[in-house]
Amino acid sequence: MIRNVIFDFGGVLFEWNPRKIAETFTQSSYEQDLLLNNVLKHTDWLDLDRGTMFMAEVIPKFAARTGFPEARMEDFIHHIQNSLHLIEETKALLDELIAKGFHVYYLTNMSSAFFDTLYDKHDFIDDFHGGLVSARELLLKPEPAIFQRFMEKYGLQPESCFFIDDNTPNVETARQLGMAAFHFTATEDCYRDIRSILRLTHN
Repeated sequence: MIRNVIFDFGGVLFEWNPRKIAETFTQSSYEQDLLLNNVLKHTDWLDLDRGTMFMAEVIPKFAARTGFPEARMEDFIHHIQNSLHLIEETKALLDELIAKGFHVYYLTNMSSAFFDTLYDKHDFIDDFHGGLVSARELLLKPEPAIFQRFMEKYGLQPESCFFIDDNTPNVETARQLGMAAFHFTATEDCYRDIRSILRLTHN
């Protein structure tokens, strides 16, 4: 029986749209492509999420790679953090699950700096029963090891868990490990299907 629901953060609970982030930082399509390819979609970004590099290390690398002054690259990093807007529909789902007695957790690929920023802004993160941040574990989804560490830490059995993520490989790994898993799309159909699967009812 499913009693534990696990949320991804970026793209599920908080907006994560790299193209939009770049477009709202600069009107130059050339600069937008630079930021996408040399920052947000670069392997250094994955190293940030894995926790094997720190923000102070990558900002000079990002600046050198794009030709941006370091001060402007720092502005872009702040812009990214400020672009992680709460998805209200997901927050409503989270509140509903808590009210119905589910245990809720998070499992997110994110740098420690970004997670700390979200934590400081959003008191409700304390409402989760627990969770793992990739940078603090030196692991990344969809690696099975981070899922296994999560389940071991909280003493959970896979068949009791429902995992929600917007990234298909992450969903596939969760399923391979025995979890029920749902590919999230932030649509009305998506929320309806999740509520149906979890047998939630509207008041």
